[in-house]
Amino acid sequence: MIRVENLDVAFGHGQSRHHVVRDVSFAVEWGETLGIVGESGCGKSTLLRSLAGLEGGWTGRIWFDGREVGRLRGREELKLAQMVFQDPYGSLHPRHRIGTALAEPLKAMGHRDDRERVLRALRQVGLPADFANRFPHELSGGQRQRVAIARALILSPPILLLDEPTSALDVSIQAEVLNLLADQRDERSLTFVLVSHDLAVVAHMCDRVLVMKDGTFVDELTKNDLQRGVAHDAYARELFDASFMQQLQGS
Repeated sequence: MIRVENLDVAFGHGQSRHHVVRDVSFAVEWGETLGIVGESGCGKSTLLRSLAGLEGGWTGRIWFDGREVGRLRGREELKLAQMVFQDPYGSLHPRHRIGTALAEPLKAMGHRDDRERVLRALRQVGLPADFANRFPHELSGGQRQRVAIARALILSPPILLLDEPTSALDVSIQAEVLNLLADQRDERSLTFVLVSHDLAVVAHMCDRVLVMKDGTFVDELTKNDLQRGVAHDAYARELFDASFMQQLQGS
C-alpha cells in the first residue's frame, strides 16, 4: 500500500542546513500497521508529514497503492492518505463548530456540504450527532481526538497517518482512542503508519516497528520482538530500557 524509496528531507542552506530525514526506504503492506519510534527530533514526524503531503521539501519517491505521488498533489492523491495530529486542542479551529470542521475536508475535495455524512462520521467514532453543533472548547481531549479521527476518515482514505495520537491524552482515555482506531482499521481495512515514542502503544497497535535515530532507521522489530522486549541495535535496546523504567515509575 505504501512504498518509499530514498526519502530525504533537509531544511535551510549552507552552515544552517539541517538534515532531518536521511535517505530512508521502506514499504507497508495493505492492512498493516507500521510503527515508527525514536526520540524527539529524530525525524519521524517530518517523515509522516512528507507522506501526508504537508511537507514539500523532500526528495526521493513515494507510492500509495501503486500510484506514485509527488510533492504537489491533486485532490485524488490527497484522498489516499489522511493524518491525525498529536494535539487534539490545536488541530481544531476554536471558533468553528464541530460540524463545520468535519465538513471542511469534503468542501476542499469538491464535495457538496453533506450534513448526513458529517453526522454519520460522528456516530462512527462514538459521538452523538448533536456534537456537530458544539464548539471544540465544549469537548474533552478524548472527544476532540475522536473528532479529529472522524475528520481524517470522512474522505474514506485507505491510509491513515497517526502522529502521536494519544500522547496528549490522559492515560484513562488513551486506551479508548487506541481501541477506536483499531476498530476502524479492521472495519475499513485501513493501512496505518503510527509515529510514537511510547513503546507500549506501539506494541499494542503495530505489526512491525522501525526504530529511527538521527533521520535514519537503525532497527526493524516484529510484533514478537516487541512483546519479548528484543532489539537488535544498541540504540533500540536503550529505548526499550528507558520505556521499561518509565513504566515502573508510573506504576
